Amino acid sequence: MELSNKFIIALFVALGLVFLFVREDAPSELFAHGVWRGEIVTVTAKGAMIQSVEGQFWVSDNGLSESSIKGDSLIVFGSASGMFIKPFSVRTKESSGFFSNIRRSYKDLLYSRISDPASAGLTGGILMGLRGMIPAEVAAVFKTSGTSHLLALSGLHTGIVALTVAFLLRALFGKKTITTWLTILCIILFVGLSGGRASTIRAGIMACSILLWFQYRGGKIHMLSVWWMALVISLILSPGTLFDKGAQMSYGAVLSLILFGKQFHGKAGKVLSLLFAGVTITIALAPLMIHIYKGFVLQGPAATVASMPFMYSVMILGSLASAGIPFLVFPLEVIAATWVDVLKFFDYPLVTITPTILYPFWVLLLIMLRIFGKWNMFHKRLR
Repeated sequence: MELSNKFIIALFVALGLVFLFVREDAPSELFAHGVWRGEIVTVTAKGAMIQSVEGQFWVSDNGLSESSIKGDSLIVFGSASGMFIKPFSVRTKESSGFFSNIRRSYKDLLYSRISDPASAGLTGGILMGLRGMIPAEVAAVFKTSGTSHLLALSGLHTGIVALTVAFLLRALFGKKTITTWLTILCIILFVGLSGGRASTIRAGIMACSILLWFQYRGGKIHMLSVWWMALVISLILSPGTLFDKGAQMSYGAVLSLILFGKQFHGKAGKVLSLLFAGVTITIALAPLMIHIYKGFVLQGPAATVASMPFMYSVMILGSLASAGIPFLVFPLEVIAATWVDVLKFFDYPLVTITPTILYPFWVLLLIMLRIFGKWNMFHKRLR
């Protein structure tokens, strides 16, 4: 079913307004001193983000990356300005959940089997969403090159896992019902083991829906319907999804690919398709990126394309090295170091544009993306 261009633009602008203005940020007033209690939703080398009854707060503490993971609870005594807390004392309570225990054990396993911090960190970040393992200097290179999204488990990683598992199970059982349901089970386990972030939950719901569609119905999938279903289910399971920054970017990125994406064919088709996808997401999410990060990275799509071989290699070698194959540690370290060095060539400042200039060009670029992505359809109508 092909939707009209007017409907597409109206839908995207409406959702953009929702993501931009319907937000649940922490209070902006100043706090001299206080005690905050909350659950960790993100851990990096520089600290952790906690979700408390007052909102989300960033706790600046380098030591949290070594001792904490997503799902743990914090009691913080300190001073805060807006959503940023400078702690005087931090007390951590480890989560006793099934998936949290596995993630913590895997984190310890990586530290024991992979001595290089960058290699262990990238492996833990990409495979299990353990971003706190990634050294600050490495994370900074990914941020300035516009590839930080590769370190936050998302639909891309979930899709890779789903395709790999489906391929292996199909080789064992063929195109049988058991293949579909075992693949779905593996996807659910991956989403849980990776921390259950909004982006992986979205990708998991969409991947499972597509597998069930192919198994029981067949035919062409209407991706926009699958996208809406994933959003509705996510909001039912977690009403706060709409206010989550990661969820906003994840759902917005997938929606932009559905509405404006294009598949290229030929020898360079895969590279061109990936590059065009990056450009599409960069343009479509520009207002959101400026609103959240005060700018966006123009070189991000090219840096993402250059990163794909390295990311796949780290996923494969890292998983095998952590499984106890020691001779793969050295090539893993070489590839991780080379990946970071390559990204340093894409180190450019953020691009910031004022809203009065941004929005007219943004709408114009969306229209151009729609025309280019559906060029064959437009061309046939002009005959």
